[in-house]
Amino acid sequence: MKEGIKMTKHLQDFFITVIAGMGMLLSTLDTGIINVALSFLRGQFQTTTNIASFTITGYTLALAISILPLGVLSDKFGKLKISYLGFVLFGLSSLFCGFANSIGWLITGRIIQGMGAAALQATSAALITTLVSEDRKNSAISILGVMIGLGPVLGPSLGGVLLSLNLWRFIFWINVPFALIVIICNHYLLTKVSEQTSEWTLDSLGTVLNASMLVCLLLGLSLLSKPHLLGISLILIIISFLIGIWFYRLECSKESALVNVKGLSENPRVLSYLFQTVAFGFASAMIFLLPPFIFEQLYHLGVGQTGFLVLGAPAGLVLFSRISGKINDGSKNKSFSHIGLGIIILSLIFLLLLTPSWPYLFLTLGLFIYGIGGGYFQPANMASIMLASPMKMQGSTGALQRMVQNIAISAGSAIGSTCLNLWSNNLLLATRIGWGITLVLVIFSLKELTPFKMTNKTK
Repeated sequence: MKEGIKMTKHLQDFFITVIAGMGMLLSTLDTGIINVALSFLRGQFQTTTNIASFTITGYTLALAISILPLGVLSDKFGKLKISYLGFVLFGLSSLFCGFANSIGWLITGRIIQGMGAAALQATSAALITTLVSEDRKNSAISILGVMIGLGPVLGPSLGGVLLSLNLWRFIFWINVPFALIVIICNHYLLTKVSEQTSEWTLDSLGTVLNASMLVCLLLGLSLLSKPHLLGISLILIIISFLIGIWFYRLECSKESALVNVKGLSENPRVLSYLFQTVAFGFASAMIFLLPPFIFEQLYHLGVGQTGFLVLGAPAGLVLFSRISGKINDGSKNKSFSHIGLGIIILSLIFLLLLTPSWPYLFLTLGLFIYGIGGGYFQPANMASIMLASPMKMQGSTGALQRMVQNIAISAGSAIGSTCLNLWSNNLLLATRIGWGITLVLVIFSLKELTPFKMTNKTK
């Protein structure tokens, strides 16, 4: 009988890990899979590049706007239910996108897909922290780290292969069988598992303000690298900042807030961990953006060779996410975060010193070292944030962590692109400025832990 119970619990942990991991993989995969298809879609639907780019912008905005409310709803109704809803939305919208016969319908499908992705990202970490056994929890979180690393890499590669075979519709349809398998697993768990839920009321005004703030911020960041639209970009960013102040003041006075500002102010460790998440997201954007330019323009390598050489960072991230998950029993999260950030700092210094006279494999080595740091940092950081938050708020906390990281990635991409445009005649200087800004941010995030560490020791 005991053996049967163990097997049942083991199967539950397996299903939860599959659901959480696949949700993170599919949602991050579709963030980048369409990037390589923009030029093709422009020709396919006889439209402009600006309109075609709304297939990316619509997905990103829908994800960013929806993730916090869905995180709160997952605490209220259950993570499995919101995850189930997310996979249904994601699967159906993927099917719809593949059948789209106009750019308008494709953009509509991508917006719905972004909402589904928000439900998946909002619940992934919370599913593990609330439903997986303690002895398997850290391993499951490390698998989540692997999936986060794989998604952005597989997306463009897979998209390129499908386009070369003239199978553009399968860029979307490829999601459907995976979504269907996970929906079956999710449905099975819904009939077997009872979740703890919380009595939260969705903050309607906070949701509207948060959405307005994010729309202005993300649109402003997307225009930042275009000199002729710099004024509009800065105005949008300033407006988002002003809305953010209003949003902050509103949340301070709310009992059922969209963001638990009171709880965060009383728990400075979580703020510190979130700032580290920002630094890592920003750095990851630079790591994916800058190296292809260096390989192609400074080392004069082809696109195919460049595509292979930039895999250093994701390879290190995927490999060391699993390694760190196996050697961290959950008690070393803070030290692993420190180790990871330390390795990232070393990699950024290495990349900052890099010159074209060095062999191009040194750049791949620098990226791999960064990936090692990311593999140590990301699962530990995610676990630290979730474990420092109340169990009744795991969904909203996981959603906040993903939203913060997604915004940081957008900011890193925008600032990196701006550097490349401002110093287009001196690529080495442009990339060094990008690495330098990133290095300062990561160092600052590491130092932010010191006061809390001292306080803990005093106690």
